[in-house]
Amino acid sequence: MDYSEEVVTNLGFSRLASSSPRLARFRDELADDPSAAVTSLLADAEAAQGPIVEPSADAHPGNEFLVTFVHVDDVDHVELNTQALMLSVPRQSEPMIREPGTNVWTLVVRVASGITTAYRYQVDPPSLGGTTDDMIAKLSDPEQYNAFAAAYARSIRPDRHNPRRVHDSMSGSSEPLNCVLVMPGAPDTLAEGDLEGKIEEHALPSGRRVDVYQPAKSGEDFPLVVMLDGEYCRSGRILEHLDAAIAAGQVPPVRVVLWHNLSPTSRMVEMACNPALPTALANELFPWLDHRDELPPVEQRVLAGFSYGGLATAFVIMHRPDLFGSAMPISASFFYTPDPATEPGEWLARQVTPGNSAQARWFLAVGQLEDTVIGLPGLEPGATMVSGVRHFRDVLVTAGADVTDLLEYPSGHEMFTVRAALERGLPALLGASPIP
Repeated sequence: MDYSEEVVTNLGFSRLASSSPRLARFRDELADDPSAAVTSLLADAEAAQGPIVEPSADAHPGNEFLVTFVHVDDVDHVELNTQALMLSVPRQSEPMIREPGTNVWTLVVRVASGITTAYRYQVDPPSLGGTTDDMIAKLSDPEQYNAFAAAYARSIRPDRHNPRRVHDSMSGSSEPLNCVLVMPGAPDTLAEGDLEGKIEEHALPSGRRVDVYQPAKSGEDFPLVVMLDGEYCRSGRILEHLDAAIAAGQVPPVRVVLWHNLSPTSRMVEMACNPALPTALANELFPWLDHRDELPPVEQRVLAGFSYGGLATAFVIMHRPDLFGSAMPISASFFYTPDPATEPGEWLARQVTPGNSAQARWFLAVGQLEDTVIGLPGLEPGATMVSGVRHFRDVLVTAGADVTDLLEYPSGHEMFTVRAALERGLPALLGASPIP
């Protein structure tokens, strides 16, 4: 068999490669001494603390690398789940290759320099369906969602060689199960701060949970940041990262309210350009904060959200421009349409006017790895999350809105992009010096 470095083209996934220098050597060594070959490969994975990263011979120097993922498991089927694969939704993972006569599973992926992204190995992972519509339906139905989440959690196998771990919000585990791939040239990340004494958990009169974070100094008037999908922000340790950024002087001190969803599936309704969300923020959250003397003037209020929460962020600002002075949609699902049968995608962009968008300041962000085809009816051929965010930015600018920046961060549809957006966006939106 030819294990050259040539890109695999018959599979249709441009990020896959058939081999790498280290994997080619392993395959040659298998013929002479299988046990020694496996021991040597695993020793190299241990030394690399995860996947083995090597230069790509046919790429511009330093721009792209071959990443050899290695997992050992005596099972019948293993897949690699990482946004570095840049698969079109709803696909999340790619089958790995079992090396003949061993329990070693491998896959080689071409990854650009500078990327930070999570990955996990999965044994018999569940499917989100064959289309984006199937995926949205499964994530919207409580019974289907719970079955998927349970199967997803059972399937995860962390990389035993990689100590860099982050939590997986879908798994429901208190243990960090996702491993982190940090490519050469990736931005430095701050150590996480200690939230001891800085966060309180509350229930609004409606029963909705909110978490309130503020820096160590209490009793001060801080700008307010409301973040949607509070439970995902907690599992993604967004506040720990933000606390470290504040301590380092990279982000101004802010009070953060994490707005939790009523259930994992309620967000698919409440955040789908639903007027009930801005009404709840205005009638439930704001009076509660005002009673606590924690509601600053509107120009010092920022609303932030990720994915469907990013779509909801933009909608809230446009539907009730009196509530927040700044908006931070992150990896927003701007492909949304309220009626796919009659309305083309990117419905919200067509609703932008000077009257509903120009009063706020905007900071948008999206991950570079999100440049994969969405594949929903009504969208332009080749439409991606990246193209949708760029289009929405252009529409805002045309309407006269103050768009401070669009950050295209070297990560995917994941919390690394959220962390970077807060670190870069809050200084810009709140009038502090931008980060170089």
